[in-house]
Amino acid sequence: MPYLPVDPADLGQTYEAVIRVNSQSGKGGVAYLVKQYLHLDLPRKMQVTFYQVVQAIADREAREMTVEDITTAFRSTYHFGGGKHEGRLALRSFKISSSPSPDTAEEAEEIRQFDGTVSVDGVLRVIRGDGNGPISALLNALRTHLDIDLALREYTEHSINTEADLQNSRAASYIELVPAKDRKSARSWWGVGVDSDIAGSGLRAVLSAVNSHIGDRSLPELKLSVGFNARSGQSDVASAILNSLGLELPRRLQATFFEAVQRAATSSGGEISHDALSALFKESYGYDSPLGRLSLKSFELDHAEGGTGLTGEFNLDDRVQTVNGIGNGPLSALLACLHKSIDGLLVIREYSEHALGQGTEVGAVSYVEIVYEVTENGQTRKSSGWGVVSHTDIAASGLHAVMSAVNRVGAVWKTPA
Repeated sequence: MPYLPVDPADLGQTYEAVIRVNSQSGKGGVAYLVKQYLHLDLPRKMQVTFYQVVQAIADREAREMTVEDITTAFRSTYHFGGGKHEGRLALRSFKISSSPSPDTAEEAEEIRQFDGTVSVDGVLRVIRGDGNGPISALLNALRTHLDIDLALREYTEHSINTEADLQNSRAASYIELVPAKDRKSARSWWGVGVDSDIAGSGLRAVLSAVNSHIGDRSLPELKLSVGFNARSGQSDVASAILNSLGLELPRRLQATFFEAVQRAATSSGGEISHDALSALFKESYGYDSPLGRLSLKSFELDHAEGGTGLTGEFNLDDRVQTVNGIGNGPLSALLACLHKSIDGLLVIREYSEHALGQGTEVGAVSYVEIVYEVTENGQTRKSSGWGVVSHTDIAASGLHAVMSAVNRVGAVWKTPA
């Protein structure tokens, strides 16, 4: 039935009941079913592309396509929905930040920085890139780390609101990528992504299209070669730590640890094994076995007038001291406690955290960089250090990470009265 002179509802039917999809069908029916069952309103050019996929399957199998056939073909073609349809590249986590553009013009835009974790053939990789937006920053990261050189030609988006879940709106993004060196190419790759965050949906759409582009071609493997004539950069080292310890290092810590790795690798001809890398990280930051003069024995947090109060005990050279302080949060309250026992000033330069583990074993890991400034004999000394601690409680991981970092800045302790 090529045309419908009446509304199917007048006959007690639905559009789905009268739509038939075979090798002779048009793209409109296919796009309608995708919208009804997957809630995706495909751009016209993408409708044409996916219609060709459905038509090829119908030709090959010489039968009508069911709704399940069509939605399964869509998920498989665009690596949509995860699970068995997940592609070779999959987004695990990401952070978008900004920095001033080096362009001195008044209207210069800020540079967007992508720092993310991507699964590449089952191996977690840390990649980073810069661009004028999240999508261009991700494309730059893929070009830098995986030799995938593509450019954006078309991008559209819309919100998804279903009757079953009106409170939780999601965003759907559609992206067409072309070879970066031939932006007028007749060949292109479409991708689709859905996420509660609009930036996340666009990034997932990029990887959806990239998965179609790469097919079965080989991608650069993660190998470690640091020091002189290094082939590996700090992102490669961060990827190795992510796979061995599950830690998503902040960008500043990546740079700091990479310098330590370069120094360590110099004595071994520029090569370092994954096991040696993990051991070096644990030793450098006291991870899993915090060492130093200072440690937190116990603590209690409470809401106090003017902020958060902390009461606790810490060990300093095996002497137990009772401490208390008030700050605008747990970490600043702990610094208030420490300032009563040290000369100089402690400042938190950077703090970040993420979940660690899965299911009932999930915990948290915190990263803290402390800057310490003290004047001794008329000379001002400034130093910095990182603390990295995992714990089942997020507040505890942050507090212990502060203590771990303080151990590395050479704090001058006041003589007990």
